[in-house]
Amino acid sequence: MVGSRFCELSELQLVKADLNGEISVDITEQESVENFFQDNKFETVILFSAFTDVDSAEGQRGNKSGTCWRVNVAGAKNVVEACRHFKRKLIFISTDFVFDGENGPYSETDLVGPNLEKVSWYGITKIEGEKLINNSLDDFMIIRISYPYRSRFGSKADFAKQILQRYDNHDLYPLFADQQITPTFIDDLAPCISLLLSKNAGGIYNLASPEPVSPYEFGIELIRIFGYDPHYIERGKLKTLLKKPGMTPRPLRGGMKTDKIEKLGFKPTDWKNGIREIFRQSNGRLI
Repeated sequence: MVGSRFCELSELQLVKADLNGEISVDITEQESVENFFQDNKFETVILFSAFTDVDSAEGQRGNKSGTCWRVNVAGAKNVVEACRHFKRKLIFISTDFVFDGENGPYSETDLVGPNLEKVSWYGITKIEGEKLINNSLDDFMIIRISYPYRSRFGSKADFAKQILQRYDNHDLYPLFADQQITPTFIDDLAPCISLLLSKNAGGIYNLASPEPVSPYEFGIELIRIFGYDPHYIERGKLKTLLKKPGMTPRPLRGGMKTDKIEKLGFKPTDWKNGIREIFRQSNGRLI
């Protein structure tokens, strides 16, 4: 969903590989990763591959043999080791789910966690991936995104499409009015990464809407822009839901600050303009 759009929009010369692609790589297999590095010429690796189903990941909490850990940590480690051995730069796509959601929006210098009991297993695996990179490589970038959305994509429902689909099917759950997020317009990734590479940038960068919003506010605007009646959207409370046993932890007061990347000359798309753009690109029909 994210990597494919990057490939569509990027003006960089790309060697595209994935598990089922023309060039096949299984990042959970060290030999597969090493063969890819040996057989192809490139200067930089952008690691989009990740297990991102947050609720499914939570069912694997504490299980380092589970798919989430194998992909997000063990798989990342294989790529990190190959980058170190072959002296390649690594760009790692991460998430604001590395934070516990107590004091957002967060800057790049804020400590991840820190209360891991309030961080999902998915978020914990991404924390571990970030640690591997920080401790093993000198030449890297970590780009954190949040609740990504894009124009039409048939294979997976993103943050915006899921709302529209459920609204259209009359089964839209109440949207949280007490949660703070900063959704990422996926189209920003290609120009952002090109700029960062041109400046030989390194370290951690946040890429998200500069303006925070609640899922409820986002949903109201999304439904309105796409020509539906937002009055049918119900308010929900994440704080209430999180008190229920077995619920997947989610940042309540999350989101990210984008001052650092803006100072380099890139202004991320705010959530309102992002909604307008996916409406324009999809001719008003995202579902």
